[in-house]
Amino acid sequence: MRYIKMLELVPRHATGITVADLHAKLRDLEFEIDRRSVERDLNKLSAMFPITSSGARPSCWHWMHQAPQMTLPGLDPATALTYELVARYLTPLLPRRLMTTLEPQFNAARHALNDLKASAVGRWSSRIAVVPQTQPLLSPDVAADVAEVVYESLLSNRRFEVSYRAVESERPKRYPMNPLGLVLHGEVLYLVGTARDYPDPCIFALHRMSNAKPLDEPGIVPDGFELDRYVREQHAFERPNGGDIRLELHVSSWLAHQLGERRLAADQTLSPIGDRGHLRLRATVADTGQLRWWLRSFGAEVEVIKPVKLRREMAAEFAALARCYGE
Repeated sequence: MRYIKMLELVPRHATGITVADLHAKLRDLEFEIDRRSVERDLNKLSAMFPITSSGARPSCWHWMHQAPQMTLPGLDPATALTYELVARYLTPLLPRRLMTTLEPQFNAARHALNDLKASAVGRWSSRIAVVPQTQPLLSPDVAADVAEVVYESLLSNRRFEVSYRAVESERPKRYPMNPLGLVLHGEVLYLVGTARDYPDPCIFALHRMSNAKPLDEPGIVPDGFELDRYVREQHAFERPNGGDIRLELHVSSWLAHQLGERRLAADQTLSPIGDRGHLRLRATVADTGQLRWWLRSFGAEVEVIKPVKLRREMAAEFAALARCYGE
């Protein structure tokens, strides 16, 4: 069992694992063994399996390039399905090093599910799909060295230096970055972090980064910072315009039906308006740019009544749009 676990712990990427680190992992798994015995076991296993060491000091062990995947023990159906769904939907959020390490498991999962086509679990992966609600856009290209440095810095909680070009700037500026989290917003990856010694977190698009370089400095997490709360409360990805507003809309009957199933807010109400076939919707929502995108997407199916400021803003936009098409 120790040999099997050692083969599982030896990584497939060339950076490998040291004898000391492998020994510590085995001790954490309650295998009573000394470092010298770990080294002897590795040498013994390398005579039977395609694992090798770097030869440097300290020596790092890894699987040889393109070594065949071993499944010890075989993947059970539930694990195979989990790997398949991770590979399909979560790869943008996984560190590149981890992706390289997991690729053999992904391949093994596909083979296992292929062998289980007749079973319920085997059919599941071919019976689900994720469909974007908005117009799909191509993901912007992220430099390979940038992705590697950002993910590794997040994993190890270390700072890094990078050239960053803000959206309104033509030339990039060089910053030391303190990474705090990674967010996938639509097709775009953003780093949540602090630049230089500023304490307030901001968001930085990975595709606007270049020439990333790791720093031998520990990352600092601001007191009380939580990524989920930051995304939820700061509205960093929603272009906030202000606080909450009391929204009143006149909506068509089909849109009212949709919003009856998927409400805008917990306090949403819908009531008929005479015999127009429209309904009045009232709800308390955040005043964001995302709200405006949503309102624009329905065209004449929705009319903003209140707040008056938002009604005037939308009316001016649609008047300008009408002039464009009129010309």
